[in-house]
Amino acid sequence: MGQLSAAKIKTLTEPGRYIDGDGLMMEVAPGGSRSWKLRVRVDGKRRDFGLGSLSIVTLS
Repeated sequence: MGQLSAAKIKTLTEPGRYIDGDGLMMEVAPGGSRSWKLRVRVDGKRRDFGLGSLSIVTLS
């Protein structure tokens, strides 16, 4: 299962990408906004798809 929990996500403030597993990641922007992304391969190329902000898409 995933490596990120709701409690862990609340503590993420440093800009960067935090991997949950199976291509799912939480991205923290320099301004502090947090959003979910899904990394997949399409035609051999890596693509990141935005799934929505943390305020809209939660873990529960």
